[in-house]
Amino acid sequence: METQQRENAPRPKQKRKRIALWIILGLVCIGLVFGIRHVIRILTQPASLFTEAAATAIPGPTLLAPAFPIVTPAPTVEAPAPSSLIVPKETSAPKDAPAATDGGDSPATTPAPAVTAAPTATPRDTLNIMLMGIDAYENGRTTSGSMPHTDVMMVIAIHFDDNTVDLITLPRDTMTTAPGYYGYYKLNGVFNVGLGGWKRPKGKSDELADGFLLTCRAAEEWLGGISIPYYYGVDFQAVIDIVDAIGGIDYDVDQPFHAHNSNRGYGKGMRHLDGDAVLGYLRIRHGADGLDSSRTARQRRMMVAIFKKLKNEGKLSQIPSLIMAANSGVYTNTTLSQTTALANYAANLEGENIRTRAMFGEIGTIEYDWRYVYVDQQNRIDLIREVFGIEAEPVGTCTRQYERFLHRAGFSAMKYMRQAEKVFARVQEMKDAGKTFTEEQIALYSECYLAYVALRDSFDKATDTLTARYIAAPWREKKNPHRTGWTEENIAEDRELTALEQELKQDLVSHQASLKNAVTRLADSINFRKLSWSISGNWYDDPDVNQVIVAFG
Repeated sequence: METQQRENAPRPKQKRKRIALWIILGLVCIGLVFGIRHVIRILTQPASLFTEAAATAIPGPTLLAPAFPIVTPAPTVEAPAPSSLIVPKETSAPKDAPAATDGGDSPATTPAPAVTAAPTATPRDTLNIMLMGIDAYENGRTTSGSMPHTDVMMVIAIHFDDNTVDLITLPRDTMTTAPGYYGYYKLNGVFNVGLGGWKRPKGKSDELADGFLLTCRAAEEWLGGISIPYYYGVDFQAVIDIVDAIGGIDYDVDQPFHAHNSNRGYGKGMRHLDGDAVLGYLRIRHGADGLDSSRTARQRRMMVAIFKKLKNEGKLSQIPSLIMAANSGVYTNTTLSQTTALANYAANLEGENIRTRAMFGEIGTIEYDWRYVYVDQQNRIDLIREVFGIEAEPVGTCTRQYERFLHRAGFSAMKYMRQAEKVFARVQEMKDAGKTFTEEQIALYSECYLAYVALRDSFDKATDTLTARYIAAPWREKKNPHRTGWTEENIAEDRELTALEQELKQDLVSHQASLKNAVTRLADSINFRKLSWSISGNWYDDPDVNQVIVAFG
């Protein structure tokens, strides 16, 4: 009997197999439960998949502490506090930065890199996604010289609280700064700044991420500090592939055009457009009114038309596969689950709940530079209030008047400050290498550093003072007071403002002269010869004015 029971008992190997099978079945069941829960989240709670409350801050330039203790005459000169959307001050030491305690034996402490602060989350229950179109062809050519730009920039603001969506286009030619960098750029060139001036128009998604993210940061500043943590970028070929994948689109064309890379012409009226035709339509430079705002309006209308087609034909669920069909021409920092959740959300969104908006402004050119858009600040403030429910401050640096002041005095001051920073960096290198400096050299360094801070203070004062006045005097943008209806009060204020500009310019010139004298003597004492006091060529091609050189033509 015992022998039979032993024979009927499971063998150890079989027992282990059964245990392993039950473990596998248990894991499968657990996976199914969590998988079902994830699918339910995608279908019913799309907002829960987007957990980032604010975008990640982007490191700015490295701060260099003074190489030696700075002896300041009374009263003490302090470094100015940073202000918004002007040339960053990170390149010199903060007020409380530690310094060396002797003439060369102890290295000066270099603080951690400065960062551009991450914006606060949008007060409303809103998810903001940046959609960017890159003007690059499949074969690598671009339409903007040697660098591709984000010529389409549209913020998709999804309001989960009332189930509405705002499509907001930003002018590509907006005069702006790039967060964390010194200089002035077009908004569509911030992408290139983030890539360090990289000229390749195509690459893997992670290789282009810094350009897309920096564009998001710049857009956040222009939209009052909201958070835009996610983006989608598409190139020319991706647009063609996606439109062709949905079978083209029937669209009421508002003006004649030709298909992309084709002689196929399309007249006004209802037309069936394939991918090449849609791209050609979206790339019409200006409208019948000659304004670039017509182009952005067409982009928003086409987005809504594509959405309605996908919804009416029940194809919104195909969006993830459409993105896959575009191959390498789509770039994003979202996951497949997040994209699927957005597609499902769109399937339940009514077309009338999509509102289209645009930031706009005056188009102008100063002293033969590129064409810029000087954003209408009242329009911008009203738009931010209506969409995001927050009150934004005006940006005085995006005015024709401020650009004119930069040409007359500001760019030169920036050039001078960069020369001082070069000498400071060289002194720090020598000190770190063990160089012992004389008392005279240390005194020259202190004099130079104080002159540098004084010029920086003067530049900040001019910027803060004038931009505040420029915002309050938009009528001054008109060039001829006799033909534009200026009042006597306007003319009197213009004379006063002109005198103020001249006074601030002379203050800059005076501090520049002092700084040049101090820097030259310090540079001579350490045998440093790599200084240049004049802007070489165009200001936007001088790395001492624009930290990253961006080619627009």
